Order: sequence, then structure tokens, then C-alpha cells
Amino acid sequence: MNYQILLIEDDPIFTFLLEKGIKHAELKGETINFSNGKPALEYLTEQYSDNSSYIIFLDLNMPVMNGWEFMDKLAALASTENCMVFILTSSAYRHDIEKLKNIPLVADFVTKPITEYLLKGIKEKIEDKFENNQTV
Repeated sequence: MNYQILLIEDDPIFTFLLEKGIKHAELKGETINFSNGKPALEYLTEQYSDNSSYIIFLDLNMPVMNGWEFMDKLAALASTENCMVFILTSSAYRHDIEKLKNIPLVADFVTKPITEYLLKGIKEKIEDKFENNQTV
């Protein structure tokens, strides 16, 4: 199955490495990059379809519109049926983790730097949800 893979990250080096990791993990789909949540939200507002599946890798700490603000807006737009958000953060604060656990669209959080092992686990979660029709 192909997905729209949205990378919402303000660090171009990390974005480059994440793109390479996604290709190596063989996640199939169109990858679109955004440097903050605002253009990503504009894109989804115009393009979101219940007939597509969306995998979103979201940094929490960005300028203009951060990950928390993006998630507030995304919750009104997207469905857990066809959208999974993986939070990318250099913060492993317990408070952040607890907040993330309460957001239905969030499939998991990943502390930077992301590794091949973590990407393989993410791929399994995506396949379980979208290809095996299981809820994550």
C-alpha cells in the first residue's frame, strides 16, 4: 500500500536522514517535506481525503507553528482511520509523553535521533494498521 508521508521538521539535516531511513525501511509512498506545521496544515486542509492514508512524522519544537499547535488543528481535520502521527522529539520529558498518549492520532513518539531499528518498528505499526486492518 502507498501512503502520503508528511515530514514536518525544521532541521534540514534530520529531514535528509529521515528520508534516507524511510527509503531504507521500504515505506512506500510519496514523501512531502514541510519546515513547520503551518504549510503542512494548509496542504492537508486542501488535499485531505478519506480515501488516502497519511503517515505524519512531526517535530514538536518548530518555529511559526509547532507540533502541539499542529496537532490541535489536525484533530479537527483527520481521522484515526487513515492517519497516523509519529512524534519526533529530542525531548523525552514524561509530561510530553503523557500528553501524547492522550491524543488518538498519535501512534507513537520517537526520540531523536531516529534509528533503522525504530523505523522498522514504525513500518510494522503502519502495516498492522493499514494493511492488516488492525487498530494501533
